Amino acid sequence: MGKKMIEARYNWQDQSAKVDQQVVQTLQDELAISKTMAVLLAERGIADAQAARDFLKPSLSAVHDPRLLHDMDQAVERIETAVANGEKITVYGDYDADGITSTAVMYEALTGIGADVDYYVPDRFKDGYGPNQAAYDRIIANGTKLIVTVDNGVSGKQVIESTIAQGVDVVITDHHELPAELPKATAIVHPRYPGSSYPFPDLSGVGVAFKLVWALQEEFPEEMLDLLAIGEIADVVSVTDENRALISLGIQELRQGMRPGLHALISLAGVNESQLTDQEIGFTIAPRLNALGRVANANAGVELLTTLDENRGRELAEQVEAANQERRQLVDDIMTTAKKQALSPANQQRPVLVLAGHGWHQGVLGIVASRIMDDTGKPTIVAGINEDEEVAKASGRSLPGFNLFQALDQHRDLFTAFGGHPAACGLSLPEEQLGTLQEALVAEAAEQGFTGKQKQPLAVATGLAVGDVTEQLYQQLQQLGPFGPGNDQPVFLFRDVQPTNVKTMGKDNSHLKFNLSPQLAVVAFNQGNLAPLLAGQGTTVDMVAKLSINEWQGKRQVQLMLEDIQITGTVILDRRTNHLTPHHFEMPGYYLVYNDRLRQNIAPHLPAGTAISPVEAGKIDFANERLTVVDCPADLAAFKALFANDSAAPAIIRLLLYEANSIYLAGLPTRTDFVSLYRFLAQQASIQWPQQRSAVSRYLRINEVRLNLMISVFSEAGFVTIKDGVLNLVADVQKTDLKQTDHYQARLAQYQAEQTLLFSDAGTVAEWVSQCLKKN
Repeated sequence: MGKKMIEARYNWQDQSAKVDQQVVQTLQDELAISKTMAVLLAERGIADAQAARDFLKPSLSAVHDPRLLHDMDQAVERIETAVANGEKITVYGDYDADGITSTAVMYEALTGIGADVDYYVPDRFKDGYGPNQAAYDRIIANGTKLIVTVDNGVSGKQVIESTIAQGVDVVITDHHELPAELPKATAIVHPRYPGSSYPFPDLSGVGVAFKLVWALQEEFPEEMLDLLAIGEIADVVSVTDENRALISLGIQELRQGMRPGLHALISLAGVNESQLTDQEIGFTIAPRLNALGRVANANAGVELLTTLDENRGRELAEQVEAANQERRQLVDDIMTTAKKQALSPANQQRPVLVLAGHGWHQGVLGIVASRIMDDTGKPTIVAGINEDEEVAKASGRSLPGFNLFQALDQHRDLFTAFGGHPAACGLSLPEEQLGTLQEALVAEAAEQGFTGKQKQPLAVATGLAVGDVTEQLYQQLQQLGPFGPGNDQPVFLFRDVQPTNVKTMGKDNSHLKFNLSPQLAVVAFNQGNLAPLLAGQGTTVDMVAKLSINEWQGKRQVQLMLEDIQITGTVILDRRTNHLTPHHFEMPGYYLVYNDRLRQNIAPHLPAGTAISPVEAGKIDFANERLTVVDCPADLAAFKALFANDSAAPAIIRLLLYEANSIYLAGLPTRTDFVSLYRFLAQQASIQWPQQRSAVSRYLRINEVRLNLMISVFSEAGFVTIKDGVLNLVADVQKTDLKQTDHYQARLAQYQAEQTLLFSDAGTVAEWVSQCLKKN
């Protein structure tokens, strides 16, 4: 029926189990570092002290000669000729952060050597990605004689060859996948050009542009390292080989705050510029630059990065910040509807999702697709429908295990435009074909053996104890950075920890925060829904997380950023109540009801077969199920019996423990109470029962609940008779231990049950239930 509520989303893979412990010990001894640091270095393939020193202190010695890139000499020569002859040059860029920084690097360099140069950043909505014939025609009409592409070009064969035919040369700098047929350009500078001897294939667009500038200037352009770092991090390139050194040096340059516009943008983003890391660049700065191209034209981004005027820089930074706020609002607006679509009954059965909405903004569809994919673990295509044209433009994102490009490539007849790679795509199609696309993708998933239920791998560096997490460890870990593909930020395992002070955050309570100790907080974005489960009494979890620093009002404190979590035992939710409402019956799962009449009353509010008696409960395997205990059992043994067999414990036990007529506060009768009642009855000829019960209760000062029990005990022991409403004391009774009567023992059991389950604090109740779950 139900599923375990908190189960690890990823397949955690322990990297430390693979390292050579002798290497770890050697690194510890020779470098005088902690075992954790030695393990992390060994996981990165570093086996000796010198290699470790080189890794921990990246330098220019790791950076390759730009002249090794294909066609570099031809590119430099053509640009130098254009500068010498006063020919107009246009830098043709792209609208994402890599493209914006690429354009800024090339434009700034050409301006610096006296070129007659301008730049053109395509409009995402009017021009699209890459060479656009209409845009090139306008550039040519404006007198340009040389176009230098940055972060694009290799896919523009027809446009580029048409441009060259008009007498305008084109130098391409690009890093994207090479098509089967390349343009016949003046030069193609690309790190993966067929037959090239360049030793590193993973430069970003700005990395290639930077290399051309280096060759053009004949000296290392240190002042542009800051722009290079932003573009490389934004494009999520491999942080290995020369990229590691270039990004590391670029971050150092960024911390100097030499560019007025960038300085203002970092300030507006609330980031400490002097301690900027790859994380702030990747998650704070780059998204702001990307936002320009998503909601407007990205030209302002190039000016932001190149202006020397502080006032203008501040003005442009405010424009970028406004664009980012607009982008966030657009994403939030679409996500509300897209989430509902993704969670529909039909989509929950599908391994691949196609979501669509009228008027969804084209510029943010990729972000929405990525977030839905993260939430659901399913490849997702998100389409915005243009009502006037009845055309859907879409972006898709995929996971390892499902080749999105291959799946879509089989159905090109559905699309009016299509492009992409295994993990992402962009496409356009008639609105009426969306259903056909969904069906096709489900079929393709079956063909590829993708079910949507496979867990993706997550590399876990090593385990830590809560006490190991210190700011000193955080600072040590920073030496391993910059982080990114090929050099992932370490993810650590924490076993059998108990969340405390669990709460939600954010305007819609979508984020989660809890503590593992008074000094150590854990933050999880978009996981606020876990709060009620983690707040269960005594809940124990395994979790994996990254270390980060929370800086607030001048105070710095290390914290954990949650990556994944699983509950290692049953969640016990204390929801005790003395008033039942329909809201209490909304949670899926079984409902155990001890009282027969109460079970009959609530059964109509529940799915058939879910309101169960104790006898029925004893026959159910509760593994991975949710069990609500509606009312308080008459004795503790009845509850313990539920888990006395070999079935697994439920994933969740929710305790409502409703009791309409509690006897606990009435108390149990004492020996003095029994003596008082007996003496009273001995003085009476007879008593009308139960008509005179209230009067007797007042006279003896014994509450009616207790008095009722005492009369029942006397009757069972043969002390009294009740016939036709008349109660009489029996003469010459045998001595009896009244506390051993069935009535007294049943009341005692009920009293103990209420004392334990209704009138104990939450921790005591949870501990008692936990003990019941342990196998005898």
